[in-house]
Amino acid sequence: MPKVLVLGGRFGGLSAAYTLKRLVGNKADIKLVNKDRFTYFRPALPHVAIGVRDVEELKIDLSQAMPEKGIQFQQGEVMKIDAPKSTVVYKRPDGSIVEEDYDYVIVGIGAHLATELLKGWDQYGYSVCEPEYAMKLREKLNEFKGGNITIGSGFFYQGHNPKPKVPENYVPTGDSACEGPVFEMSLMLHGYFMKKGMLNKVKMTVFSPGEYLSDLSVGSRKAVASIYQSLGVNLVHGFKIKEITDKEIISEDGKKLPSDLTIVLPPYTGNPALKNSTPDLVDDGGFIPTDGNMVSIKYDNVYAVGDSNSITIPKLGYLAVMTGRIAAQHLANRLGVPTKVDTYYPTIVCVADNPYEGFAVSVKDDTWYGGSVTVADPAPMNHLKKELFTKYFMWTKGDMALEKFLASW
Repeated sequence: MPKVLVLGGRFGGLSAAYTLKRLVGNKADIKLVNKDRFTYFRPALPHVAIGVRDVEELKIDLSQAMPEKGIQFQQGEVMKIDAPKSTVVYKRPDGSIVEEDYDYVIVGIGAHLATELLKGWDQYGYSVCEPEYAMKLREKLNEFKGGNITIGSGFFYQGHNPKPKVPENYVPTGDSACEGPVFEMSLMLHGYFMKKGMLNKVKMTVFSPGEYLSDLSVGSRKAVASIYQSLGVNLVHGFKIKEITDKEIISEDGKKLPSDLTIVLPPYTGNPALKNSTPDLVDDGGFIPTDGNMVSIKYDNVYAVGDSNSITIPKLGYLAVMTGRIAAQHLANRLGVPTKVDTYYPTIVCVADNPYEGFAVSVKDDTWYGGSVTVADPAPMNHLKKELFTKYFMWTKGDMALEKFLASW
C-alpha cells in the first residue's frame, strides 16, 4: 500500500490529510507528523489577545482527531527531507531521531517566524502568531496604562530562484508575508481601548516594511488610509524594523518611531528544516517551488502546501487550504481514484474582525494577480461570519471540506 506522509498540522497539512483520506479511503497509508500534539485556530489568536476568547477554546488534539478519521498521527519535529532517498528525518518528543521513508510526502510545515532578527524582541516584542505570544500580549494589554503603540510586520525574505511553474503574475514580490493580522489588530485595539475608556490615552501607529497592504487594490488601500485618518492612526510605509526598545522601534536605515508597546508579525524566512533538506528541493529563500498541482518542480513525489510553498504569496490561510485541497486531489488520481483537480487561482480572502465594536471587514481581492475583483466590506454580518467560521473549524477539527464555498459568502 502506498505510504503518504503529511508534514504539518495547520491549514495546509490538515486540508491535505483530510481531503486525501476522504478521496482514497484505504488505498493509501496516511500519517500526519506535527511538532506539537495540539494545533490551534490561529485566525482567532488576536481575539485571545484582547480577551474575548481563551486559547483552550481554539485547541485541537491531533492525537485524537487524526485517528478518528483513519489517519495516523506522530508527534515529531521535522529536521530535514532527503528527497532523493524519499525519507523524512524528525525528532520525537523523547529526543529520539527517526528516519522514515515515504512513497509520497505533502510538506506543510510552514515558514519560520524569525524573531531572532529583531534586536530586543525577547524583552519588548509582542505578537499574535502563536498561542503563547497572544497570551503574553493579553497580559501586557491588561496592565497597559496608555502611550504609543506600534503595530506592523517584519520583512518577508521571499525566495525567487528557481521559479515555480505557474504564471509569473501568480507569484508577486511581497515586502511582508501577510499584513491582514496587522489591519485586524489595529481595528480590534480601537474597539478594545474604546471599551476601556482609554482611547484618548493611546496613540497608534501602523508600519509596513513596504507599501502597507500592497496585496490589495489601490482603491482598497486608499479606503484603509482614510479609515486610519478618521481614527487618528498614523500610517508609516517603508519601515523595515530592526530593533525594539522600551520606548521606540528602529528601522534598518535608522528611522525611529516612539513605542511603549510594539506588536509585530515577525520577519518571515524559510523553515530551517527545509533549508536543511536536499538543496535543489527549495529555492534561495527556503521555500519549495511547485507547479499548479503543488508538485515539486524537482521531485515528483513531493508536494508542498501552505506557507512551505513558494507560490503562496501572501502567506494566507485561504491559500493554504486551497493548496492542500489541490495537492490531495492530484495525488488521489495518482493513487487510482479519478478526481477533478481544482485549478489554482490566487485570491486574497480574509476577514478583519472587530468584536468589541460588532463589525468586521470582509476582503476579497485578486488585483495583485492581474484580476479585477476588489471587495472590502465593513459590516456587522461579517463579524458573525468570522464567529461561525471559527465554530466550523473547531467542530470539524480542522477539516475545511466546505471552505471553497464558505469563502464566497
